[in-house]
Amino acid sequence: MDPDAAPLERPTMLLVHSPLLTPASWDALLPYLTAAGWRVVVPDLRPLVEAPSFHAAVRAAAVAGVAPGAPTVVVGHSRAGAYLPGIVDAVGGRDVVFLDARLPHPGASWLGSSPPERAAWLRERSTSGRLPRWDTWFPADSMAELLPDPGQRRHVLADLPELPWQVVAEILPPAGAGWESARRGYLRLSRGYEPTAAEAEGSGYRVRRVETDHLAMVSRPELVAELILSTVGAGAR
Repeated sequence: MDPDAAPLERPTMLLVHSPLLTPASWDALLPYLTAAGWRVVVPDLRPLVEAPSFHAAVRAAAVAGVAPGAPTVVVGHSRAGAYLPGIVDAVGGRDVVFLDARLPHPGASWLGSSPPERAAWLRERSTSGRLPRWDTWFPADSMAELLPDPGQRRHVLADLPELPWQVVAEILPPAGAGWESARRGYLRLSRGYEPTAAEAEGSGYRVRRVETDHLAMVSRPELVAELILSTVGAGAR
């Protein structure tokens, strides 16, 4: 979405897709958020994966999409959760929402923050210094179960990136003062993220749980929009 297409004084919702996915993962959600009065910005992270520092490039892309001083809510899905502290610091986000997302791991890499068996799993799948497309990580019928509509599935899974290993191995910096003052919410969509939701709850996040699936912003966008809006205060103010 063109960040200049709406008045800059409107509150901004910055949607950060997983680096394993694409901006298309947010498309079904956008009409519900714009109808609630939000200016919505969706950076495309795919061109950034070749940057010397993916984390720094993501921060810069977030800043480029947000008007200076505009009240901003940051929402991150899945693996985007690790980058949210840096983004919130950069744009001055007042609220941050983790959507079935990993929690931050400052001072550690994706690989280093993973359990040993998961780290070994990632290494085994790396080929020529890259991870294969996310949709190939699962049995062939898994994506059809997750996204039963063929057209929707093609749209969301088109052009998935093969992440360079440097993204997996990059150590993330400590969070800044902006992160410490942000209000943090966690929306647990799928049971696989229950341990993460419990950890977030123990760290003082406001946690809500629903029984849907990891891509519910695609399959049930109206529900996810309602959850996000209620978490940050019902709508643009």
